[in-house]
Amino acid sequence: MVEAAISLPLIIITAMLMVRLFVFYLDILTAGIKAHREALEAQDAYKGAMMRTYEAAEEVTLLRGGVLRNNVSKRIDIKAFLINEDFLVRSGEALD
Repeated sequence: MVEAAISLPLIIITAMLMVRLFVFYLDILTAGIKAHREALEAQDAYKGAMMRTYEAAEEVTLLRGGVLRNNVSKRIDIKAFLINEDFLVRSGEALD
């Protein structure tokens, strides 16, 4: 009983921390998917010059509390090239 009284709270705290870290990982994954969709929408809506870069950043933070005393965060940097395909086709025709 004494051994279980000592080890069981540690096992429960460890399991809860692992669940929190798993949820944090899923938040990072969700933020990355959302940022990728926004970059694709920007590509579809782009009608400017032939090529331009798209840059965005998002930060996901795990709430501090419980056993976790430090802030845990992940910065997601999104970089993409926006290409105006209509302009690219027209410039290719001009070279012929």
